[in-house]
Parts: sequence; C-alpha cells; structure tokens
Amino acid sequence: MSAPTTERPLATVTEIAPAPTRFTARRKTQLLVAVLTLCSGVVTAIGITGYPIRFGDEGVYIAQAWAIPNLHALAHYTYWYDHPPMGWVQMSIWFELTRSLQRWSDNTVMAGREFMVVVRMATAALLFVLARRLGMRNGWAALAVMLFVFSPLAVHYGRMVLLDNIALAWLLASFALALSPRRRWGAAVGAAVCFTVAVTTKETLAIAAPALAYALWRHYRGAGNREYVVVSFAVVFVMSVSLYPLFAAIKNELLPGPGHVSLWEAIEWQLSARAGSGSILDAGSDVRMLIDTWLALDLLLPVGGVIATATLIFVPRWRPVAVLVAFQLAMLVRGGYVPAMYVVTLLPFLALALAAVADLGHSRLAAWSRTEPVPRFAVLALVAALIAYPIAATTLAHTWPDTLHRQFTLDEDRPEREAVAWIAANIPRDALLVTESELWLDLLNAGFDARHNVWVYKVDSDPGVATEIGNWTAIDYLALSAATISAQSPATMPWVFTALDYGRVLATFGEGANTVTVLKVDKTDS
Repeated sequence: MSAPTTERPLATVTEIAPAPTRFTARRKTQLLVAVLTLCSGVVTAIGITGYPIRFGDEGVYIAQAWAIPNLHALAHYTYWYDHPPMGWVQMSIWFELTRSLQRWSDNTVMAGREFMVVVRMATAALLFVLARRLGMRNGWAALAVMLFVFSPLAVHYGRMVLLDNIALAWLLASFALALSPRRRWGAAVGAAVCFTVAVTTKETLAIAAPALAYALWRHYRGAGNREYVVVSFAVVFVMSVSLYPLFAAIKNELLPGPGHVSLWEAIEWQLSARAGSGSILDAGSDVRMLIDTWLALDLLLPVGGVIATATLIFVPRWRPVAVLVAFQLAMLVRGGYVPAMYVVTLLPFLALALAAVADLGHSRLAAWSRTEPVPRFAVLALVAALIAYPIAATTLAHTWPDTLHRQFTLDEDRPEREAVAWIAANIPRDALLVTESELWLDLLNAGFDARHNVWVYKVDSDPGVATEIGNWTAIDYLALSAATISAQSPATMPWVFTALDYGRVLATFGEGANTVTVLKVDKTDS
C-alpha cells in the first residue's frame, strides 16, 4: 500500500486556476479604461484657456446655467425654447457643486470648458464600453477611443461649451445600455432614460432614434422579452420627452399667442425659418465651406470614417452604427441649416467604424491565412484600407501633430480677456453697454449690472429689452466681435447698426476674425 499524501489533487488546482486569470483580465481592462479616460482629459485640457477663441453660444449657455440658481429662471433673458434646458441644467449643477463660476469669475466661459473636460472623459470611457459591447477586442476598442481623443477636429469642438458635447455622452450611454450583454428589461429602460436626457439636452439627437431602436431590436433577438423590452423603451422615452411640451403647456407657452413666446414657434424657427446652408454639391454653399473647415482640421475621421462605415453595412452587429452615420450624413444633403458643431456627434461613431474595419479585417484575413475561404468582408476591408491608407498616413504623420501643437499652444482667446479687462477699467458702470454673450457674465461680475450690460442679440429681438432701452440713442458703448459686425446686418439688428454708424472706436483687441472692438456712441449729430 502506498503512503498517504497531503498534496492537493491536480484536478482541484485546475478548477481554481481560471479565477485569478479572469480577475486579472478584468483589472487590465479597467486599467486600460482609466488610462484612456485620463488621456482624454489631458488632451482636452492642455491649452484650453487659449484655444479655441470663445464664441457666442458658449456665453449663452454659461449665462443660462448661472441664471438657474441666481435668477431662479431657465435663462438670463426670456427663455424662448430655442433648445431644451437639460444641458445647462447639468452645467448649473456642476457650477454649484464645484464653485467653478466663482473660481473663474473673470473668465466664466472657462467654468463651462472645465465641465467639458469632464464630459469628454466620460465620453471616452463610454466609447470604449460601446466598442466592447459591439464585439471589438480591447486593443481595437482602445484604438477607436484614441482616434477620437486625438482627432484635432474632436479636440476643437470638444473643448467648446456645446450642448452637443453633453448630449453625446448620454447618447453613447444609451447605446451601451441598449447593448447590455445581460439583455435585461432594466437596461433597456435605462437606455430610454439616457436617450431622453440626450434629446432634451440637444433636440437634434432625436435623429439617432432609428439606429438605437434597430440596435435594441437586433440585440434582443432570441430573448423571450424582446417585444416587451422594445415597447417599454418606446413608452419610457415618449413619456419622458413629453414632459418638455407639458412644461410649456403649463406655462401657457406651448402654442403661439399674444404677449408670450411658444414652443411651437421655436420649433418652426428651427425647422423652416432659419436660412438653409445650401447643397453639399454646390462648391460655394455654406455647407461646403463648413465641411472644408472640418477637413482642414482632420481628414482621417471624416473621410476614412465614412469609407469604413460604408463597409460595415455588411456586418449585422455593426449596422446600427452604419444606420446612425447614414442618417446624420443625409442631413448634410437635404439643404437645411447645418450648424458648425453638427459634426460633434458624428466623430465617435466614425472613429468606431475605422477601428471596427481594422479589427474585422485583421481577424478575417488571419482566418484566410489558415486556408479558410476568403471572407467577403476581408476583401471589402482590404479595398477600404487601400483607399484610406494614404489619407491615414499623411494625417497621422503631419496634419495631426502640427494641428494639435497649435491647439496646445495658441492663445486665440486673449483678445476677449483683454477686452473685458479694458472695459472694466475704462467704462463707467452707469453707462449702457451693449456687448457679446460670451462677455456678458464676465462684465456682470466686473460690476456692470443687467440694466447697463445688454446682450447684443436681445437689443432688437426681445420686446422687453427694447421697451426698457426705449431707443438706440440710449446705447452709450458697444463691445462687439468681428463675427457680429460682419455676419449680422441692419435688417436683423437695426438699433445696433444705427448705433454702430455713430460709433467711435476706442480700442481694438486681436486681429482678423478674432477681433473685439469697443466703440463709444457719439449721439451729438443724431
């Protein structure tokens, strides 16, 4: 008889071995996500105080976020439903929790840009999660995030205080929840809630609804609760979004009427009253010039991403991304108004498409090398790679490094800061000053109260402001950007441009498109 042994049987050792392996893999993934998220924050933050120069929309959203706790209103002027308020509600919460408006009292746009850093970090993490839930391996998912993080086009708009940036994070969260691997009812409801927040942050993201619904329907195929889940998603989304028109109805501002703004008029303005940007086929159209500015910052994501997306239509699990991009691109050719920030919600999905084609092409070509039949997608991926490779090589070697260096080092915003400092030192507080929205809150903090500090856009568009001012002759000083002076006209701003005609330049800051001009209105000859 053999002697007894105290050694653990091999089978027992084999049974417990996989646990630390799974644990280690999870920790590695978490570390990778943390690194990518941190990288996104660093890239966004470097040089953010100087580039890009602040612009009107940023000042509007900052002031509206300030108004919530300080004026107990949704805007510092009459809220007229131009956008749903959820975006600046979120900013207001951030401002109150971090006291950032107090820390940046002389440059309040930076308080909002600080929030954009946090939003962009969340976007990077959610993009990785979405890539993994679409079946992408860790390395390629990280590539998708890095393409998005380092794209100069994404950096340019990602730093700006835009509702699109905030809404994008919620859109990615809704897709990630819709593709939850456990396929539970609660995940679908969570996706509906996140999508509601996205749409009530920036209404244009409603265009993603078909792609999200398709992703949900396909992902729950074979699950016993698919119909219940999809109906629950639709009901929760519709009921949640309906709170916005209900809010307008309670205030008697749903439909047009005398003496008040209305949600219906704002929708009409958004859909039809705004001048269209022209056709993408017209070389001189506004939309073509806008696309040219996008491509000047980055060729890889817009061009390579579109090529990659076209190939993904042949891969069922990637079709939701292809559908989303297709719907967004279709809006560029319809002839309607296209804002400069429209590209924001396209960029992460174009980065996903590029990395997905690389991942799928690599894996299927590897399978082909093992004497398996040539997959159709491998051929498509190879063709796409041959087309996109010269663009990618040139962009990554030259365009991206040069552009990112400028974005990290330029101080385009200096004229705005200098204008605020000069006005604070040289203009009396009891004078009526008409200024840009991006300067409004800075000047309020400098001692110019709301009666003597008027946002230029409201002089001729807000009846309440016009009544309080009385006439253009009440205007004492103007502090206007080159964009306002060149893009507007006497037809849209009659009082402002009449005051400009009598204006005498006191100081000019910056040059070209970044110029801020301060004028004193000489009314002796009026």
